[in-house]
Amino acid sequence: MVVINQLKIILMSQIQKNSIVQVNEHGQEDWIGCLVQVDEVNPWGIQGWVQIPKQGQAYIRLKNEEIEYIGEAVMLR
Repeated sequence: MVVINQLKIILMSQIQKNSIVQVNEHGQEDWIGCLVQVDEVNPWGIQGWVQIPKQGQAYIRLKNEEIEYIGEAVMLR
């Protein structure tokens, strides 16, 4: 368990603007599983958005314990 927690700390330190994170089981119920593009990184977590086709962007704020780091966005808007 200690190794998993250390790995999560390392991955969380990689999060920056335009990173992709996924809302985990601790996130808001309607958003669990969503992939979010990070717009702003804060000590408490991130602010990011998801694109809704033909409707625009939906913004969300998530705490560090509510997200998992996936990687970096390939295409940027």
